[in-house]
Amino acid sequence: MVNFLHRAKAALSPVSAHATEIEVSHGKGCYLVDTKGKAYLDFTSGLGVCSTGHCHPEVVSAIQNQAASLIHGCLGIVYYEPPIALAEKIGQILGGSETNLTSIFFTQSGSEAMETAIKLAKYVTKKHKLVAFRGGFHGRTLGALSVTTSKEKYRAGYEPLLEGVSFFPYPYCYRCPWGRERATCEVYCADHELAPYLEALDNQVAAVIIEPVLGEGGYTFAPKEFIQKLVQKCREKGILVIFDEIQSGIGKTGTWFAFQQLDVAPDIVTIAKGIGSGLPLGACVSTPEIMNQWTKGAHGGTYGGNPVTCAAGLASLKVIEKALPAVAGLGKLVLERLQSELKDHPFVGEIRGQGLMIGIELVTDKVAKTPGVELVKTVLKKCLDQYLIVVSCGIEDNVIRLIPPLTITESELHKGLDILISVIHELH
Repeated sequence: MVNFLHRAKAALSPVSAHATEIEVSHGKGCYLVDTKGKAYLDFTSGLGVCSTGHCHPEVVSAIQNQAASLIHGCLGIVYYEPPIALAEKIGQILGGSETNLTSIFFTQSGSEAMETAIKLAKYVTKKHKLVAFRGGFHGRTLGALSVTTSKEKYRAGYEPLLEGVSFFPYPYCYRCPWGRERATCEVYCADHELAPYLEALDNQVAAVIIEPVLGEGGYTFAPKEFIQKLVQKCREKGILVIFDEIQSGIGKTGTWFAFQQLDVAPDIVTIAKGIGSGLPLGACVSTPEIMNQWTKGAHGGTYGGNPVTCAAGLASLKVIEKALPAVAGLGKLVLERLQSELKDHPFVGEIRGQGLMIGIELVTDKVAKTPGVELVKTVLKKCLDQYLIVVSCGIEDNVIRLIPPLTITESELHKGLDILISVIHELH
């Protein structure tokens, strides 16, 4: 008899948290099927990874074909097609006269992509200080963790971390750090807080790191004007801008990358999660002008650019390219339904999103905006009881995050929303 849970507890480190105790047999499309044959509608897509759904046939075929010809060669030793073709495709998506983000270093994860970006910024600028934003999540390795504050428990027990890191409040409009009302703030955060903060920085700041959309920190979206003024100020001071699009990238917000809706371009962008459909794949992307300042051997890795993972990545991008035109419309459908059916709910503080990256913030008091942590736990459990998998995010874990596969159908979306909305209405 299958007992993954018992065996896992005996053999695997207990350090990893688990959102469910589902024992999965296989996955297909938007569903995960347990060992008893029960199908769960997956609104997590493997924590933002399986944007093509589970085991998309085109991705599976690409993996099988590549594994039959070359599994590993090491880019530090030989050249082969998949990483070159994938880099060319990413360059087409990100490149252009305004960005020129066409030089790619492949990694195995988002954390490693951020480590690469930090090393690149420090190496090129010959400066050592970094600025990040409170509530941001950039990874669990030491450098990435040093710029992560989405949850204090991630940092506990590992300090001191990298020196020279300072944090600026994220422009979280629902919970404005400066007590402003969104309707009348006129981007107060950028003009009256960010500008003098950056002016006070000394000349040893290598880079500013920001998620255009907070992922782990609460699925909240930085105002366009704030991002534009941030980039402008960094340009004036010779500070590199790193956009972490590990969770928000690869089509989730309705464009390939969230920053493409902001009329700005970073100097460096980090990518992972949705790019590989489940295989370990990430990338640090910059301009040739910046990347070419790295001397050979200044950075490297054994597995980056693995032919099988890159073949999966290229197939994933081709599938997402076909799905992408529908993502904005599907997201609008979700937001309109959530707003119409939940906006006046006493425990729903805010509903926000772009594309298929949507957050529902629960509170116990709409005026005080008291985080509804236990409410979210209840919702997740009751959804699971009805075979819908959703997870939480936010500094206080009081935001329900919806990240279904980009290949999801309208009927599957409505099926999941029927369950979710019904469960939220049962709260008391």
